[in-house]
Amino acid sequence: MVSQASGVDRVKALRESEHTYHAFATTSVFEGHGAGTELLRVYKECLRDGTLTMRTTLAFSADWRAAEGVPLGPFVEAWAGWLGEPGIGDDWLKMGGLFVQVGRTAADEVRATAAPYTGWAGFNASHGLPRDRVKELLVHCAENDIRPVVIGSENLDLYDDVDREIPLNGRRWVISHISTFSKRDIERIARMGLVVTTHTNNYLYKGLSALARRLPPEQHGEIVPLRSLLDAGVKVSFATDNVPVSNFLPISQAIRRIPYQMQEPVAPEQALTRADALRCATNFGAYLTFDESNKGSLEPGKLADLAVLSVDPLTVAEAGIAEIQALMTMVGGKIVYETPSWVE
Repeated sequence: MVSQASGVDRVKALRESEHTYHAFATTSVFEGHGAGTELLRVYKECLRDGTLTMRTTLAFSADWRAAEGVPLGPFVEAWAGWLGEPGIGDDWLKMGGLFVQVGRTAADEVRATAAPYTGWAGFNASHGLPRDRVKELLVHCAENDIRPVVIGSENLDLYDDVDREIPLNGRRWVISHISTFSKRDIERIARMGLVVTTHTNNYLYKGLSALARRLPPEQHGEIVPLRSLLDAGVKVSFATDNVPVSNFLPISQAIRRIPYQMQEPVAPEQALTRADALRCATNFGAYLTFDESNKGSLEPGKLADLAVLSVDPLTVAEAGIAEIQALMTMVGGKIVYETPSWVE
């Protein structure tokens, strides 16, 4: 028996999650895991009734069982052309490409039997394809200006294969949840102009000590090598993966690189300065969604999205960065979150 969330449940949950994220100064999100049609309807409903207070860019999550045995070239051109850049939508809600999953697990197969129900996270469990089929799909994405989002450092080779056929630089293809990259990997990422998003709550905090134990000390600098990526000119955008929601945790983790239940940093040479970490959470987040001309920094002519913070992230004690919250958050010139005492 699968307990399915109703549309009403999803609308309520979306509104509550917006409020939770605003409490930590978040004004825009990019959902790289992908969103199924069921979830898209919820976002559209909230946009129509004026309760969407979070600027949102979504990658689409396809149900590939509907296209089994179909040649992907004509199918992508005929069906997925609407996903091409520039993304369809506006400053509040737009589509930003296609989530591409390599492979499908047994758990995915079980979840997929409940389709069209897409689970609590809103993406299709049946969005995985065999690796050779993924390569074919990515080539057709490049031909149709559709930007894919692929999770995992181990899938960098797929992008490299496509780049040999169709140059990717300038397309801002995304690789998410990065764990380890070698020097050669970073050179390839920079050459292809990829945008990288992180999962520091895992790889620089909860799971960092285990990851460091699996690698020899001389390779610890390859674990989420943020300093090397930025020095190579790669745009890195931070992500929370909802575990938990505050973006000040990734900011803190990128600066400190201290694992859970440990006192010393791992590969401190890869740590970011506070200014660089804040830039990843703001400017480069806007770059990720092709929005750097209208948000990501406080400048005349840009959208009035800003927050008043509980402390100054540039001067607070380093250990306190992770605890920062918003006293007031504004999106589009409208206050969407405030504490009673923020104006005092």
